[in-house]
Amino acid sequence: MGVPALALATLYVACANPPKKAKPNNGGAGTAGAAIGEAGANDSGGTSGTAGTGGKSGTGGTSGTGGTSGGPVAEGGMAGEGGAPQALGGEGGTGAAGGKGGAPPIDVCSTLTIGKSKLPLPTTTGVARPAGALGDLKVLNWAGFKGAISYTFDDNLQSQISHYPELNAVGVPVTFYIVGSSNGANAVWTQAAKDGHELGNHTMHHCNNNSSTPNCSWGSFIGTDAEIDQCTTNLKSAFGVPDVYTMAAPFGDTNWAIPASQRFIINRGVADDAVAPNGPTSPFNIPCHVANEGETAADLPGSPVVKGFNSITDDVRAKGTWRTILAHNIDPAINDGGYHPIKLTEILAAMTYTKGLGDVWADTVVSVGAYWLGQKALFNVQPVTVGTDKVYSWTLPAHFPPGHYLRITVTGGTVKQCGTELSWDPHGYYEINLDAGSVTISP
Repeated sequence: MGVPALALATLYVACANPPKKAKPNNGGAGTAGAAIGEAGANDSGGTSGTAGTGGKSGTGGTSGTGGTSGGPVAEGGMAGEGGAPQALGGEGGTGAAGGKGGAPPIDVCSTLTIGKSKLPLPTTTGVARPAGALGDLKVLNWAGFKGAISYTFDDNLQSQISHYPELNAVGVPVTFYIVGSSNGANAVWTQAAKDGHELGNHTMHHCNNNSSTPNCSWGSFIGTDAEIDQCTTNLKSAFGVPDVYTMAAPFGDTNWAIPASQRFIINRGVADDAVAPNGPTSPFNIPCHVANEGETAADLPGSPVVKGFNSITDDVRAKGTWRTILAHNIDPAINDGGYHPIKLTEILAAMTYTKGLGDVWADTVVSVGAYWLGQKALFNVQPVTVGTDKVYSWTLPAHFPPGHYLRITVTGGTVKQCGTELSWDPHGYYEINLDAGSVTISP
């Protein structure tokens, strides 16, 4: 976060969607001879729409509403009830020549891998597959763990670079929020990305989003869009990350929330609070605990007791929430200007404590955040009955990263995605690929 002393007051400022269904629409009749028929959308039932008013086009014509003519793909049509996938629009034929054929819609399932995720395994095991009657779908909170923790490190400081090997050795994926103009080309970040850690956007110069008095930590304010977009470009080109999905607002400035929402799935703020499953927390002002100077892993006894990092882990474990911890300088002996220095041994002890419990999910902001948002996307979804099946469909938020899963359970039935039956995991769940956009529960 790189917060100089003059900015302390500012720090605490309140701080791959599924295809769309083609809409039924009566196409216009074609005119006689070689005139062009009017465009019409495919009807939602069957493999093609029925003829519209006026039926077939003029003499010898064969096009009508959706008729036998195809059409260019528009947003990928969904199958109508009992029908095959359709494109959103159809182009009228030319007289007796009939309609022009259109390209087929994109088949989402052809590009997906239906199988096991890379999510960590919870401690539960030996859970029998549900064998009751066909039942409603339920998403497991936090991938089946009691709660979740994300450790984040801001500003790509020298103390983090020097001690990256020790941080990585704990085996807990963390998020580094990178300022593009501060140590923004160090090779350690390429290695961090290869090791499975997240590199997030912390803008180019770490400024308040205020063109009048931007208050930057490194360099000068270059405008809202450029501050974010140049940082993302730098992360992708310098360190080989395929894309960037989360951001941390410099100083916790809430004025970054709107531009963040136009690019990312998560923006981290600085309010010290917890996130509940399906709760009302804005994804563009995710709270976090900012490490206090000299904070320790364990509580320090006294009157009153000074709480340490481990108490945050205990809190999420007891309440079933997600908390984010933010550290800057992790070695007071290295004077890198980082806010509220803490000892390396203490943050390592805290990470090791969380990992050792086995029932708290410790992972990156993008991993936990994508799970949280995926669960929210399914929260109010009502299934559609198709024959004897129940089909659940959802829409993911904009900018959602590919390849993420949810863990679900049902009271009974067979779970399928893209026609493939999913296997039950004895840790107590099925895993569904969020990119598929739907899941089917069959008797």
